[in-house]
Amino acid sequence: MIPQLVRGSFRQRPGRSLLLLAGYALGVGVTIVLLSVGGALVEQSRDTELVGGGDLIVLPAGIDLETLKTGGAGSMYFSIEQAPLLYREVLAGPRFEGRIAAAAPWIDDELLYLEADSGLVPVSASGTIPGLADRLEVAPALVAGTWEDLDADRRWRDPTDAELYRSLDALHLPRGAAAADSTWAEWHYFNLMLPDSGWLYLTWMIAGRVPDGRWGGRMLATRVEPGAGERAYSAGVPSGQVGFSDGQPDLVIGRSSVTIEDDGSYALVAYIPSETGSGPLTLDLTVTASSRRYLPPVEIGGEGITSGYTVPLLDARATGRVCEGAKCTRVEGARTYHDHNWGTWGGVIWDWGQAQAGDYSVLYGGVRDGDREQGAAGPRILYLTDEHGFAGILPIRRLSTHWPDDSLRSAPDSISILAASGADSVALRVAVGHVRATQVPVWPDSPEALFFQMRGAAILSGRLLGAPILGEGDGFFETWTRSR
Repeated sequence: MIPQLVRGSFRQRPGRSLLLLAGYALGVGVTIVLLSVGGALVEQSRDTELVGGGDLIVLPAGIDLETLKTGGAGSMYFSIEQAPLLYREVLAGPRFEGRIAAAAPWIDDELLYLEADSGLVPVSASGTIPGLADRLEVAPALVAGTWEDLDADRRWRDPTDAELYRSLDALHLPRGAAAADSTWAEWHYFNLMLPDSGWLYLTWMIAGRVPDGRWGGRMLATRVEPGAGERAYSAGVPSGQVGFSDGQPDLVIGRSSVTIEDDGSYALVAYIPSETGSGPLTLDLTVTASSRRYLPPVEIGGEGITSGYTVPLLDARATGRVCEGAKCTRVEGARTYHDHNWGTWGGVIWDWGQAQAGDYSVLYGGVRDGDREQGAAGPRILYLTDEHGFAGILPIRRLSTHWPDDSLRSAPDSISILAASGADSVALRVAVGHVRATQVPVWPDSPEALFFQMRGAAILSGRLLGAPILGEGDGFFETWTRSR
């Protein structure tokens, strides 16, 4: 019946029938093309040559996918900075646990050279973490033997507290030009809130031409009691009484030490003589992270500056005892912050601050070499964490320190910061309360600079990750200016 209808339609209306047939054929052809494109996209997402495959692939900015797949020069030697932080805090962290089922790092088709009797032989090498590749369902077929996670793989994806803090807080030997620079210094810094609303600045430092020149250790502490003045403590220790190892966090300076215990807590011990001849400051504290809020090690210097920085403890608590002479104070769960600096510090100044503002731990900073207006500057960033860990990092667009007059010798009274990236824009406003000013030699043409250590109230506001944020709290802040 249908063939008869078709033949009859062609005899009566041949033009219309041909037009309908052509339209039908075109529709079928478009459908086939679309299905083919969809199939190609599915296959490409599973393509092991495209860095492992998956629903979402994270690559460094500026990488061309075709160049990457064909092995062009633009695909060589790239890396993703802070990949462990990206994996632990974003892809496998609690913030997106309902949206990301599995993630795995992948190095694909990396050019290596094998040293053989016949000379150097180029080889292509790939690498991933076996357990994570299995979860992502992109593990390569195993021809023989076993392919399982090593202990190093476990430490990369899910370190214990002790493993994490030991890797973040590792000490360094200066290398290259820095090894001959007498301004090299590295230190563990803590600030500790005390029960009487006062606080302590604490520093365990090594400095000089480490380890083969003239160098040593130094202990510094300042006890601040608002309304009751300040008390300074310091001691220099020869290198023979300093103990540390490259790549390890533990540091011994005379009778003082910083040690990371096997449970991930920090054991702080200090004995520091008073600068005024009164009784020494002694302390014995255990510092434990309240949450895993941290900044991994970064190089933050600009041209001509060697400057490294990490913040293992943005949110921690201390328990133990602090004594000034015979007067001892018991500390229970006192708010504590810890960071770690290393680098060369001749003619270097910085802006820095850390605060607790509502649900957020806030950190900002940047260093500058030489003249404040014209010296080479490193990047200035604002870094945010919350209950889920890493929340965002934004370049600072404007950082202003406000002074009550034009002399720049009086204390700052406020700080304002604007940081923005894409649709995210965050402002931090600080009303300075307590200020400690110290004269420090920095520039040859202006022997003394003023270094300001401040504590104040902070307000964080703006928009982050598509949502408005607002938090209030307090923190500690630092800046410099020339003496005039």
